[in-house]
Amino acid sequence: MKKDDFNGLLELYDSLSPDDIFYRFMSFHKISPEEISFLINDKNHVTIVAEIDGKIVGEASLFGDGEIAVVVHPQCRNRGIGTTLVKSLIDLGKSLGMTTFKFFTLPDNIPMIKIGRKLGFDIKIKEDEVVAVLRLDERS
Repeated sequence: MKKDDFNGLLELYDSLSPDDIFYRFMSFHKISPEEISFLINDKNHVTIVAEIDGKIVGEASLFGDGEIAVVVHPQCRNRGIGTTLVKSLIDLGKSLGMTTFKFFTLPDNIPMIKIGRKLGFDIKIKEDEVVAVLRLDERS
């Protein structure tokens, strides 16, 4: 991620519906410039982006506790971008010695649940929350 990705991330988040924002941040609110700066600059997590023709179409973050969060532009979904972003974060985490990855979402966030299943996460669907955990063998 580059420092000059600020405007591209702002455009990505402006393209999202309130539900998309809720799936990503677990709250309804307009993403502020400060939150975009946090995604780019904070040292306690890693954020990566996916681009098509120089335009940011996806963003994913990996936090120190192994939590993963991802969002893909509405017009670019169902192309494997989210899966590729999550795989990339898992590979990055493995290179940093991480062996456990997780995400939290809502039961109606079917695309994220599908990504988790595809990548081998253990998915627990409760009434109002989905908890997904991937534990890797330390030798993998």
